[in-house]
Amino acid sequence: MLRKNENLHSGFNQICDGEKDQMFMNIQLLIGRQGESWPVQSEDQETALLLLSGKVTFHYADQTVTAQRQNCFRDDATCLHVCRNTPVTLVFEEDGEVLVQQKENPRIFPAVLYDKSNIDKQFFGEGKLAATTRRQVTTILDYERTPYSNMVLGEITNFPGIWSSYPPHHHPQPEVYFYKFDHPQGFGSCFMGEDVYKITHNSVAMIPGGLTHPQNAAPGYAMFYVWMIPHLEGNPWIKTRTFDPAHEWVNDPDAEFFQLDK
Repeated sequence: MLRKNENLHSGFNQICDGEKDQMFMNIQLLIGRQGESWPVQSEDQETALLLLSGKVTFHYADQTVTAQRQNCFRDDATCLHVCRNTPVTLVFEEDGEVLVQQKENPRIFPAVLYDKSNIDKQFFGEGKLAATTRRQVTTILDYERTPYSNMVLGEITNFPGIWSSYPPHHHPQPEVYFYKFDHPQGFGSCFMGEDVYKITHNSVAMIPGGLTHPQNAAPGYAMFYVWMIPHLEGNPWIKTRTFDPAHEWVNDPDAEFFQLDK
């Protein structure tokens, strides 16, 4: 399912309802104005607060940290991750947006602020397909890095005209993508199994487990998206990817691709 989110407003915007949308995690977009203060706390859910734009001061666990991100396409991520029942206050030093991801988790763990010093950033899609699938992937939370968490969180920078989440693959866990484009009129496509949806600025894709989900951006438009996966009970996402056998051949280093004779 794809949701356009065309009527966003100041304050909390529900992007994904974990129960109604069957994604097993709750996601909100907090749009703050300069000078505003917003409290965030859940009695039973862990919370990840990912800065998308603006300048925000995080008050948590007797700590105060200010982070700034002018451009999610070029600036590294800053994300605060806290366990249940941890009060956090966000003070917007300038207008901005924070994506709030939450999932039930009874564990208690220390609050961690992630930034360029402790996130994992690399390029995927190298090799023969690099001209069509090379993208930058940032990982903030996953099973190896944060085994106490019930969530996976990361970002992808998809270059203009390029594919990502390719070759087509699936996993038992559902996945949510939240999109931005470097130009607000930008667009792309999201495949969910046999269905195809037009992606636009601020839209969200909610992908059921078991469906392949390749993406692409229109030429001329860079596409950024946050990717979020809930660990299922007894079945966490451990970089779980099952490639569609019809298209897995493109991973073969000896694969030959079509070219016109000169």
